[in-house]
This record gives sequence, structure tokens and C-alpha cells, in this order.
Amino acid sequence: MSALEPTCAAGLPYARRPFGHFVALLALLLALLAAFAAADWDWGALTDAERRAQAATRIAAWLVAFASPDLSPAFVRQAWELTLQTLSAALLGTALGVVLAWPLALGASRAVCVGEAQCTGKGRGFARILRHLPLRSPAALLCAVCRLVQDVLRAVPDFVWAIILVAMIGLGPLTGALALALNITGILAKVYSELWDSVDASRYAQVRSLGGGRLATFLYGIRPLAARNVLSFTLMRAECAIRNAAVIGAVGGGGLGSEIWYQVRFGAWDKVGTLILFTLLLTLVADLLSNTIRRQLRGDASRQGGSASCAVAGGVTAAACTAPPRSRMNAAPSGDAARSLAAVASASESGTRSVAVADGGARPPLSPWLAAGLVVLVLVWSLWFMGWGNRAGEDGAARNHLAPAAELLSGEAWGKLRFFERLLQPELDFAGLGLGDPAKAEARAREGKAVDLFAEHGPLEFWRPAAWWAWQQELQKWFVWRVVESAAVPLAIAVVGSVLGVAAAVLLTYPHSATFQLHAAAFSGETPAPWQRALRAVQLAAARATAVVARGVPEVMWAFLCIAFFGPGLVAGTLAIALHTLGVMTRVFGEAVDNQPLRRFEPTCGASRAATYAVVAVPRVWRDWMTYSFFQFESNVRAAVVLGLIGVGGLGFQFSFNFEWFRFERAGTYLVMIVLLTVLIDRSSRLLGLSRVGR
Repeated sequence: MSALEPTCAAGLPYARRPFGHFVALLALLLALLAAFAAADWDWGALTDAERRAQAATRIAAWLVAFASPDLSPAFVRQAWELTLQTLSAALLGTALGVVLAWPLALGASRAVCVGEAQCTGKGRGFARILRHLPLRSPAALLCAVCRLVQDVLRAVPDFVWAIILVAMIGLGPLTGALALALNITGILAKVYSELWDSVDASRYAQVRSLGGGRLATFLYGIRPLAARNVLSFTLMRAECAIRNAAVIGAVGGGGLGSEIWYQVRFGAWDKVGTLILFTLLLTLVADLLSNTIRRQLRGDASRQGGSASCAVAGGVTAAACTAPPRSRMNAAPSGDAARSLAAVASASESGTRSVAVADGGARPPLSPWLAAGLVVLVLVWSLWFMGWGNRAGEDGAARNHLAPAAELLSGEAWGKLRFFERLLQPELDFAGLGLGDPAKAEARAREGKAVDLFAEHGPLEFWRPAAWWAWQQELQKWFVWRVVESAAVPLAIAVVGSVLGVAAAVLLTYPHSATFQLHAAAFSGETPAPWQRALRAVQLAAARATAVVARGVPEVMWAFLCIAFFGPGLVAGTLAIALHTLGVMTRVFGEAVDNQPLRRFEPTCGASRAATYAVVAVPRVWRDWMTYSFFQFESNVRAAVVLGLIGVGGLGFQFSFNFEWFRFERAGTYLVMIVLLTVLIDRSSRLLGLSRVGR
């Protein structure tokens, strides 16, 4: 075979150049320009002296109220009970999401469901196009359908799911748990499938060579190799669920959120301060617990003393791991072809653990049996508390919040969804285009409300700005076009907020990294004085505290604080998104740096910490940073839609307004637009090769 012929290989010695990332950067610059051009940004709270003084007065009043929270014993007990209710809803929602996400992710994973090798070489362009055609095979069609289902589940915000579920089963933490579960199912299914697709096929080639089918290849090859990343992201998603559960009560999800919104309406800021304090403490505990488990999962000997180590992958021996990359790719698998698939699975499992080839041993990972036992224990507690362990009833008696589940299982609750049949019949306003019912189309034309796109300027005058302005004015007569325009608000908020948050996170990652603040002596050759070590520890603690607070406060809460200063609008929503993104991205950026073995920084021995960080660490993790940033952008689009419910504007506001006024057909059109936004973003990320979490 010549070097020019297309090669469908399990893996390549060197990854191809990430052209999609450069295209994404160009698209980001264009999106920034479009965001500032297409939306109305009101910076009056900063530029106008009178408005600035009024805003400062409001913020000062808020801060004074928050600085003196209500710590009366009765309210503290109530806050504690609501905290446990929030925790139980979040854990139950996450558990349900994981259970539902696995089968959906199996169908959405190309490596599992379709089982196609990735083609490279001459003709690979046609092969890549063919891979995106869902009708080429039944398996490809199933994969496309599963991806569409997961897009819809995660595109509809948990707030909207909660609104629908409230009509089915009423108010309570079970409503919040189920709403979270539906949204989490879509998110986890997407990430799980991408994690499995990101595993290099050469690492489980031995399973295929022994005759393993798709299911055997997944169970004994793909799943073990991606297990750490799957569990790590699940833990991170559980933290997000806790934050979301704390605010979803605003629409009937129970817990801290319902009480926060209740006290906000009465202006009881001392009580709101207490509830937010409990929210932060809950988030902090979840964060610390998750970090502890994730450190156990890392368990890399090179983190302890810089000793050389490598991961056994797909049966490749430790000696082969120490070989140069090209020779390692061609290393023969250990054992012979008669070895059973179970043995191969054992070798693949060892790919998730570090094998020391020098002095010292790796820290043993968390026992899977212990982890499974803890998960079962937590789930049992969640069910017990939601059903019988709470004191939400009269006179402190337990209230069974699980009772509405019987209505779901019996089918009684589903009958109530008939009220929302109109929501599933979106208004497309064909009459505005002169289509559909002739009588309606003629009436619209007589009233001058029908679209006549080329009445003033023909299609060949596209080069004239006046033509574009006239076309836009004509399209305003079509309701669907106004829906499309409303999508500009959450997109603008998400784009600008993501850029601001990521830029701030890049700056905060250096002091946030334990590698460069506590373990730099292992590769920099320096011997810091005690006061220097103390100063670095303080910097690390301050950076991590900043990140915890930024991500611990949900976007909705940040939006309230920003609205108090800037007033309702895009600026408040953008800053809320930026602050939350700062906290989330600082954590994942810092973990990406800290996950690098210390031995990779040793060739720069003698260079300063900052130089090593900029020259070595950042180039090694920038692809992961871009992937995480783009995924966070998707999440920020959904968050920006939710912020519309509290006055920021755009899709969320229009959906809520039409829904509350029983215009369900129009609300359904806005809901379709919300789903389309997520689908378009997801397909673009896959096409550009950005959807590879944990690569």
C-alpha cells in the first residue's frame, strides 16, 4: 500500500493538525463582532454618573443585608432542612440521569453503535462526509436518532422541564429531581458518547483481533479505558446539579430555590443571605468531596516524585510504553491470540492506572466496590429523605414527596399533558408568507402584514446596505423571523460572557494550579524559602476560594446581583455568565494542568515557574482548554435562555411571556428555536472536531 492511499487505521502515530480549532477561533471573532452589532448593550450604569450612584446605593444595601444574615435558630433549622431537600433532589436527579444516559450514549457513540474506523490519507475527505450521512446504514440512522434525542433533552432547560412537570405532578422536590434528570440525561449522554469516541482505537484493537463484536469491544476495551473520565465528568455534573437544584425551586422544584425566590419577593435580604450562605456551603462540600475522589482516580506516581510512569493500554507492555511514540504504536500486544477477552479486559482496565517503571509506586485508585457502595448508600438516603426522612409536613411531620411518582407510573399524570398539546403545535405563521390557508393569507396581504421581500429591492441588490435594511423590515412581519431574531440575545450573552469568563480563568489558572504553586521544586530546580512556600500556598487558597465562590453561586443569583447594579438587560446577563464561567473554567483548566505528569516539565529545569507554565504547560493543555471552553459555551447558551425568565430578555423571556398568557402555540415556536440552537451548536462542534472531551 502506498503512502498516498487512504488508510482506515485504528490509530496513527501522530494526531492530525487541529484545523477545526483555527476555524473555531475565526468563527469566535466573527461571533464577537456580530454580538456587539446585533444586540443593544446598555452601559449607562457605568457611563452615567447619576445611574452609577443609584446602582452603587442598591448594591451597598444588598451587601449590608447579606453581611448580616438571619441566624435565628428556627430559620437556620429551616435552611438546613431545605438544604437536605435540595441535596436529595440533586442526587436523585443525577442518579436517574446516569441510568438513562448510558443506553442513549451507547446509541449515540459512533465507535460503539456504528463501529467505523476513521479514514486518513487520500480520499479521506469523501470518507469523512460519508461518516456524517445517517441514512447510509441502520446503525448510522440509530446513532443519528440517539444524538437528536440527547440534543432535545439537554437543549430544553431544566426550568422549562420543571414548568411542564409541575402541571403533571405538582410542586415539590420530586419535580425538581425529574426536571434535572431529563436535562442531565442529555448532557451525560453527549459527553459519555464523545468520551468513548475519543478513545484511540489502537488501545482496544486486541479485543477486535480476538473476534470481539461491538458489545464485547465496548465492555472489554472502550469502557475501561474511558472509565476515569466518565466518572470524573459525572462527579462534575453532580456538582452542577446541586447548584441547579438550589434555584429550580423558583418554578416549583422545592428546596432552597423555592424559599430564596419566596424571600426575594418580600425583600427579606437577611434571609436570602442565609439561604445563599447554605447554598455556598453545600457547593463547597460537594466540591471538596468531588476533588478528593478525582485525586484518588488520578493516582499518578509521577505526581509524587516525578518518577517515570506510563499507562498500560490495550495489553501493551510497560517496556513498550517507554519506547518512542512511533515504535510504541507498532509494539506487539502482550500474550497470544488465545488469550480470552476477560484477560484483555484486565489489561485494558490497567490502562486506567499508572504503572511505575522507576522507584516508588502509584497511589492505589479508589476501590470500585467501595465507590459502588457509596453510590448505593447515597441513593438510598436520597429516596428515604424525600419519602420519609424530611420534616416538610405539618408540625414537623414527614411528607412523602415520592407519592406523585405513582401518578407517573399509573399513567394518571400523563393525562394532564393534554393541556400542553398546543405547545407541541408551534405557530409557523405561513399566512405571513402568503402560504397555507388562502383566506388568512389574503387577509394578511390586505392589511399590509404579509411579507413582500423584494418589493423595493431585488435579490441582485444584495451589495446595497439599504436593501438589507428593507429586507429585514419586511421579514419582521413574519412571526418566525421574530423568533429567530430573539435568539440573538442569548447567543450574544453566551458569546461575550464565555469569552470574558475564559479569559479571566486563563489568568487565574496559574495561581490555582497546585503543580506550579506547591510542587514546582520537583521540576524547576529551585529551593523556595519557607516564606515563599507560605505565600504560594496563600495564593493557591485565594485562587481556589475565588473559583469556588464564582461557580458556587448559580448564574441566576449572579444575574440578580448584576441586575441590581446595571438593571435588566444584556450587560447583567453577560456578567452573570462570565462570573460563573470563571469559576467552572478555572477548575477544569487547573485540573488539566495538574493532571500533567511532573516529568514532562523536567527538560525546562532552571527556567522560572511562569516560563515553564507558558512554554510547556499551556501548549500541552490548550486543546483540552478549547474543548472545555466550547462545551461551556453550549452550557452558557442554555443558561442565557434561562436568564431571560428573570428579565434579561430574548428567547427565555418570550417563551415565558407567551406561556404565562396561554399562547402555547407561540411558546412552542420559541421552544423549537431553543432546541435548534443546541442542535446547530452541537453539529458544528462535531464537524470541527471540537466535541472530544477528555482527549
